[in-house]
Amino acid sequence: MSEENHYEVLGVRPEAPLWEIELAYKGRRSQYHPDRYAAGDEAAVAWATAKMQAVNKAYAVLKDPDQRERFDRTQASAAPVDPGPRTQRARAPEPPPLRSLRQALEGLEFINEPFERVFMAPHIPRKKLLGALDSYGEGLRAQDVVVLIDDTVFGGAREGVLITEAQIRGKAKFEAVDIRLLGCLTQITAHGAHVRIHGEPFISLSIPNPDDLRLLFDTVSEHLKKIN
Repeated sequence: MSEENHYEVLGVRPEAPLWEIELAYKGRRSQYHPDRYAAGDEAAVAWATAKMQAVNKAYAVLKDPDQRERFDRTQASAAPVDPGPRTQRARAPEPPPLRSLRQALEGLEFINEPFERVFMAPHIPRKKLLGALDSYGEGLRAQDVVVLIDDTVFGGAREGVLITEAQIRGKAKFEAVDIRLLGCLTQITAHGAHVRIHGEPFISLSIPNPDDLRLLFDTVSEHLKKIN
């Protein structure tokens, strides 16, 4: 990550709204907080501390409209100028476009036993999708959802997990919604019923098949490692 470009430090788009910046900050703070590296050597703690300082600085600038505007102007003025056709060097071939999460998940087949609870677009039952969006999908559109995991006893999908190209949301019974931006993540794992993000508890799912969860999140993690 570049420590000069605050958008790169937080892993957000230059046009990202404030709520996205706040979510990204929470993700980076969890990832780099020095307390997580306390069991390591001094070099590890120093590295994490430097990263955390960069994250805090980036967040302080981008959450303040005036500071963000000044930073954007500085970035724009520092952008390289096209030298024109006579002096322009030959460009390296463009890398192939990154696959979307939807493409990365194509072809996965789930056991879905004894209950069918893991669904991928475009084969998500509409009733379940609407139930999940109504319960914990505020701000999302139906077409945004790539994966739905239903963890309700009677299949109403009001608890579970929603995954889009940009974020993952988890809603356990009697718990608040937990939202993480995928642009800040490289590892989501499922150990039995327990889903963890970078080793930290995210949500426990009691109904979906554990093998289905492991297959899904292994594939999601491989995708995240390629794009982040």
